Amino acid sequence: MRSGTARAAAAFVALALTPFPGAAQNGGVQSTVHNLSVTGPGEIRALDETEVCKFCHIPHNASVPSPLWSRRLSSVDYQTPSIRTPQGDRITAPQPDGSSRLCLSCHDGTIALGEIAGEPRRIAMAGGPRLGLGRKGFLGTDLSGSHPISFVVPDGDYGTSDTDRDMGLKSLDAIHASAEVRLDSQGKMQCTTCHDPHRDSFYRQGVVPRFWVLPTVEEVCLTCHDLR
Repeated sequence: MRSGTARAAAAFVALALTPFPGAAQNGGVQSTVHNLSVTGPGEIRALDETEVCKFCHIPHNASVPSPLWSRRLSSVDYQTPSIRTPQGDRITAPQPDGSSRLCLSCHDGTIALGEIAGEPRRIAMAGGPRLGLGRKGFLGTDLSGSHPISFVVPDGDYGTSDTDRDMGLKSLDAIHASAEVRLDSQGKMQCTTCHDPHRDSFYRQGVVPRFWVLPTVEEVCLTCHDLR
C-alpha cells in the first residue's frame, strides 16, 4: 500500500496534467501569436527561446513593477486623435499611458521584440527583429486614425440625445456592468479595454480583430456607445 505522501504526490501530478477549464477551446496565450517563443504559431517567433511569458513579463529587473513588465518602454511622442469633451470642445487625446504604453512597446515598432530586461543578449527572432510597415500588428507612432486611448471616460448620462457631442456614450454604471469590456483602475479607456492579450478565441480575419474580448465588434462597441 502506498503511503499518504506517495498518494498525495500522485494526485498532485494528475492535477498538474489536467487541462484548465477552457484550455482545450482557447489554449491560453501559448496558442496565440503573442507566444513569441520558438513554439509560437505566428511568423514572428524566437529562434531558440522556449519560455513563453518572458517576452512580456519577468520576475526580476522589471521596467514596470506591476505587471512585472519585461520590456523597455518607448520614449517617443505619439500622434494622437482628437476627442470631443462633454462640453462639446474638441481636444487632442493624451499620450498613451498605463497598459496601452506596455502594448506599444511591441506594436509601435521602435523597440526590438527580443530586447528583454535582464537578458545578457537580445533574443534572436525569426521574421525580423521588430514590427514594421506591412507587418501584422504594427501600429507605428501615428495613432491619429485609431480609437483614442488613455483618456478618462466621462459619464455619458447627460440627459440629452445630442450624439454628435457625446458619441452616444452610455452612463458609467452601464459601462461598468460589463465583465469583459473594462476600463482601467483610473477609469481610463486603454488597449486592454477591448483586447485581452492572453486570449484570442474570437478572432475572425477581416471580421473580428485579434484578441477581441467579445465575439463580435458590435458587442464591444455597444458596451460604451449607444448609436442606434
